[in-house]
Parts: sequence; C-alpha cells; structure tokens
Amino acid sequence: MTSTRTTLAAASLLGAALLSCGSCAAEKKPAKDPHAEVAQQVRLAESYFGGGRVSEALEVLQKAIEKEPANASLRNYYGQLCFMAGRHDDAEKAFQKALEIDPYMTDARNNLGSVYDSTGRKDLAEQQYKKALEDTAYPTPEKVCLNLGQLYASQGRTEEAITQYRRAVEINPKYWRGHFELASALDKGGKLEEAAREYEVALPDYKGSGEYHYRLGLVYMKLGRPEKAREHFTLCGQLAPGSENASKAFELLKMIP
Repeated sequence: MTSTRTTLAAASLLGAALLSCGSCAAEKKPAKDPHAEVAQQVRLAESYFGGGRVSEALEVLQKAIEKEPANASLRNYYGQLCFMAGRHDDAEKAFQKALEIDPYMTDARNNLGSVYDSTGRKDLAEQQYKKALEDTAYPTPEKVCLNLGQLYASQGRTEEAITQYRRAVEINPKYWRGHFELASALDKGGKLEEAAREYEVALPDYKGSGEYHYRLGLVYMKLGRPEKAREHFTLCGQLAPGSENASKAFELLKMIP
C-alpha cells in the first residue's frame, strides 16, 4: 500500500512538474502575430494562384479574411483573384465589401468598374471609373483612364476613347499599353500618321507580339510605305506562325511589289 501510494504520489508530482514546465514554456513562447499569419497566407495564395491552383488560392485567402474581416486591402486582393479566375459575382461582392469598409479605396473602385464593364453594365462601370479619377492621390490614374477609354471604345465612342488614352499617356509617357490602345483608336478613326507614331512608341512592350506587327504593317501599307509594311508583316509571320494575323500578313506581302 505504501509503495503504491508513493508511486501515485510520485506520478502526481511528475505530472505537476510537467504542467509547471509546460506553463513556463507557454509563458516564454512568443505570441503568434496574426498579421504575420495573414501575410503568410497571402504569399501562399499567390503561390497557389501562380501555379494554377485557383480554388486552393481562394480558400487560403478566405481563411485570411476570417482572421481580418475588416481588412479592405485583403478583400480587394481576393476580388482581384476572383476576377482573374472569371468568378465575377464573387469579385463584385469582394470589391463592394472592400469599399464598404473603406469608401476611399480607389483601387477597389477601379476594379469594381472592371467587373461592371466585363458583365455588360457599362453605365455603372463609367460611374465607378469617373469616381476613381476624382481621387487626386491615386498613384496610377493612367490605368483608370485606360479602362474608361476601353469602355468608350467598346461602345463606338472613338473620340472619347482617344481623349482618355491621351490622358493616360500624358500622365505616364512610358505607359506602353496606353500608347498601343491610343494607336488602335487613332487607326480606327482614320488618323493613320499619328497611329503609326503611337504604335512605334509602344514598341518596347509589344515588339514580341505578332498582332502588334500586323497592325503596324497594315497602317504603313495604308500610308503607302511598302518597305515598312513588309518589315512588320515579315516579323508578324516570324513571331506568330500559323496565326490568323500571320496568314493575313502573308497574303498582304504578296501584294507588295
């Protein structure tokens, strides 16, 4: 009996010691930083999305949002991934929630405009873009101008589109996409000399695009500059063999003496 009691007592003391040590360890162990955890989840989501694992990326981000439900930037990022994945309803809800949390988050407003535009609600998209442009502190207004220009172009409002594209490249002269879209609108509007100049300005970002060289070659052909047209039609065929643009370029090359 005495031996048994001693054993039990020893066991109890051992258990108490373990609990005590565990308590000490818990006190010494640094508390988890929830912001660091969220940042880690965002990086994991980026990795998943980059690897084409969209559902897993969004699932991880949803868990991050559960930790920080009032984080407007996190909601905006979730919306961006949803939008890129074609989940427009989820993207719209995410951007709206981000703006509910922070009405001054212009990035989310611009993104919401893109959702409206992509789903055919042009009037709502225009409203969001114009509202976004009212924010004089927004770091990349040229992107909003481009979005508004594309919206106008899709509605056949070519001159208004040109105005917005001009505004975009005035804000950022090295915004090559802005120059490309401006060139396309000028081309469509029959302003060929300026279209050619703008296409040439956009070269740094588009020199590897067969479509770009086809469009520029076509402008030069319309302007009666066969050598420049031949140069770009040839590049189109080399960069995008087998494409529709390459096929058209090949046929047009036959017409150049």
